[in-house]
Amino acid sequence: MSLLTSVLKTVGPLIPDAATAWGARHFINHHYKSLGHMTSLQIDSANHRAVLELELKGETQPIQVTISRYELSSTDGKTFIEIKEFRTSREWMNVVGGQFLNGRKFEVPELLKALL
Repeated sequence: MSLLTSVLKTVGPLIPDAATAWGARHFINHHYKSLGHMTSLQIDSANHRAVLELELKGETQPIQVTISRYELSSTDGKTFIEIKEFRTSREWMNVVGGQFLNGRKFEVPELLKALL
């Protein structure tokens, strides 16, 4: 575990959701820039909810995504996020996303898991 990760893990509970959202948004925009850009992200960690807006390549209008329930879990020292309920402003994304996300867990990067 890096020094930065250790520090973030210690102060993580003191960091407001807005700061966590800022870090997550920048991480996602850096790692998935070929898909487009996340313009906003609000996280409600107490209720395990999030709302985000995406400007995806090929789409003429921003896409609104509401994650009404997510769960965090840990296995073998790794943290995972599973999106349980979500809704987007595009019906086709609701269908495809439901099939793609249903029951699937995604590993949370080391720096971000220290904040969650």
